[in-house]
Amino acid sequence: MELRTRIIKETYKLLGTKSCKSITMDEIANNLGISKRTLYEQFQDKRALLDESLNAHFEKGREESAKIIETSENSLISFMLLMQKATKSMSLIGYDLMKDIGKYYPEIYNNTILKHINFFKNLSNKLIKTSLEQGLLLENIDICFLHNMLQLNLFYASQNEYMSLNSNFTSSFISNAHLFIIMRGVATIKGIKIIDKYQDAFLK
Repeated sequence: MELRTRIIKETYKLLGTKSCKSITMDEIANNLGISKRTLYEQFQDKRALLDESLNAHFEKGREESAKIIETSENSLISFMLLMQKATKSMSLIGYDLMKDIGKYYPEIYNNTILKHINFFKNLSNKLIKTSLEQGLLLENIDICFLHNMLQLNLFYASQNEYMSLNSNFTSSFISNAHLFIIMRGVATIKGIKIIDKYQDAFLK
């Protein structure tokens, strides 16, 4: 694997286990078995490395999102599968990472993370609007409210206190079940019939 790609992958892996502040260039170099000088030949500093690692992750997400939309039955299922994917991605790095990036590297948060968040939000809005036009969602559903409801529920589903109340289930199952129940609740009869065909993908 190309050295630069290896460095990016290792950095992103570390982001899933610790605060961005505690990750050091020494640690990354040691984990990869390279010198710190070699590392700095590839990346000017830690800020640049974190930025490119996060950006590479989000760009990969864009590609996967395009494939989901291309192969899904309709816009409603595309939206649900994209939400499922986003939740899985967030669970790997956690909400705390987003807070840390915003606190210690606000320029990365504003220029990289927010850019991709807005891309996903715009894409989601487009899919929801199409679902409304196709008669798959209730006409009086407010898109902003739906987004906020999903975000709040999926956030709480990842919290330790909530998990302790549902210890027989994995965090992945809880998040997927929340998504399935919420979307089924705002779907028309036509939409519910479609959603129910995919219950195994969200309730197992």
